[in-house]
Amino acid sequence: MNIKQLPVLITLSITTLWLTGCTDRIGIAGKAMDDIRNSPSQPIEPPPQAELVEDFVYSASLVRSPFLPPSLVNVQDSAVSTDGVRPDITRTKQPLEQYEIAQLTFRGMVISPEGRQYGLIQRPDGSVTSVKVGDYLGLNDGRIVEITPTQINLIEIVPDSRAGFIERPQSLVSPIS
Repeated sequence: MNIKQLPVLITLSITTLWLTGCTDRIGIAGKAMDDIRNSPSQPIEPPPQAELVEDFVYSASLVRSPFLPPSLVNVQDSAVSTDGVRPDITRTKQPLEQYEIAQLTFRGMVISPEGRQYGLIQRPDGSVTSVKVGDYLGLNDGRIVEITPTQINLIEIVPDSRAGFIERPQSLVSPIS
C-alpha cells in the first residue's frame, strides 16, 4: 500500500461509517414512528372548570376621576339629568358629524379680535374648518366643551351596556403638541 493512497482510504472508511450511522438512525426513527402509529390512542383530558368570580362593586364613583381634566368633570357633572342622557334626534347635524373622531385632525387654535376661541379642524379631504365651543363633531354627538392650544375636549353621547346612553369625555389632540 502506498502512502499516497492512505488519505483516500481513510476518507472512504469514514464516509462508509458515517453513511452506516445515518441508516441506523433513520431505521431507529422509522421504528419509533411505527410504534407510535400502532399504539392505542390516548384519552383527551377534559378542559378545566371555569372559576366563578365575584362581582366587583366600584365604590369610588362619586370621587373625581383622576383621568379627566377638571374642566371636563365640571361639564360632565352639570350635564347629568334625572331623565337619562339621550341624543337629540331633532337637531340638525353639523358638517363635521359625518366623520369619525379618528379621521379629524386638530391643527390649532385662533382667537378672534372679540376674544372668541376657534379650533381649526382638518377633514380627511385636507380642507380646514373652524369650530367653537358648543359645536358638534364626530359620529357620537360630540359637543365641544373646551378649546385649548393643544386639544379640543368634547363630550360624546354613546350607547351603554344597558340599552341606554352615557356621556363620555373625548379629546382631539394636536399631532404636534
